[in-house]
Amino acid sequence: MQVAAELQYQQETQMCRKIQLTISDHTSDDDADDPFIPPLNFAMVDNGIFRSGFPEPSNFSFLKTLRLRSIIYLCPEPYPEANIDFLKSNGIKLFHFGIEGHKALLMPTSGSISGNGVGLLNGNGEPFVNIPEDTIREALKVVLDVRNHPVIIHCKRGKHRTGCLVGCYRKLQKWCLSSVFDEYQRFAAAKARVSDQRFVELFDISNLKHLPITFSCLKR
Repeated sequence: MQVAAELQYQQETQMCRKIQLTISDHTSDDDADDPFIPPLNFAMVDNGIFRSGFPEPSNFSFLKTLRLRSIIYLCPEPYPEANIDFLKSNGIKLFHFGIEGHKALLMPTSGSISGNGVGLLNGNGEPFVNIPEDTIREALKVVLDVRNHPVIIHCKRGKHRTGCLVGCYRKLQKWCLSSVFDEYQRFAAAKARVSDQRFVELFDISNLKHLPITFSCLKR
């Protein structure tokens, strides 16, 4: 038993050394002492696809380890100069899909879905967020194009707009809605919106055909 334990310890030590070497190979000398801090609500969505809140300068060293090719930004505000400089210095392409974060005005009737967005009331009188369907569809095309991978999707907090885009992506993967909503709620927590989940439920994926269910088995 003691010999087996020592052998396991040696194997784990060697594995740790390999991980440390891999990280050091991906970073420059200037970044060697920087802490690797992921952005708020960072997570892996699929192979080559990530999600998070807005990346701060303190997160740049971590983002370098992902070797990103592109970033999908879902807020309407201009990208900060510091972030633009980071993209330029690392050869990362920015896809900017400005989606307003505020809720739509209350409407007297149930309304309908259109390409211009959603304007419905749920059973509790909560207004649906005005999320343009066409914008989400265009953002999905960027996500599904492997030439843009690795890619990270983010808005301000990585909850609502990012959650809606990822939720629609899950529908393309043929996830059941309960699993899609469970994932959304894990990130949105107390800020979860019925309106966001309703948008994902009603989002039409019929014109997005012949798409891979997952990128996990694709070769890089």
